[in-house]
Amino acid sequence: MAVFEDSRGPNVRVLRQAQRRLSPAELEALIAEYEAGARVCELAKVYDLHRTTVARHVARAGKTRPVMTEAQIDEAVVLYRDGWTLHNVAQRLGVADQTVRRVLVERAVTIRPGGRRKLSTVA
Repeated sequence: MAVFEDSRGPNVRVLRQAQRRLSPAELEALIAEYEAGARVCELAKVYDLHRTTVARHVARAGKTRPVMTEAQIDEAVVLYRDGWTLHNVAQRLGVADQTVRRVLVERAVTIRPGGRRKLSTVA
């Protein structure tokens, strides 16, 4: 924790984390990297920001990109119908589990109940 002091004396408020302000050039680079495909969490580490701060900068700039391409959605449908779990499909495609779930529901794919499957016993 840092305590700041100026000509009036010590600051009463204690800052737990100093705010990181991006220069216009840094902000432009962050947006360019995001548009090039860098993930929010990666950019947060590179620019020493919180992920929600990165997301706010991107939103403020009006930049969005589709989370999954049509080819990735098609692949997700095939993999899920082949028995892959939502988690495994998400890891394969580099997106969140809920993102995969959402696009599968949009494609009218029936979502299997969660939890572990019982192994069939062969006698």
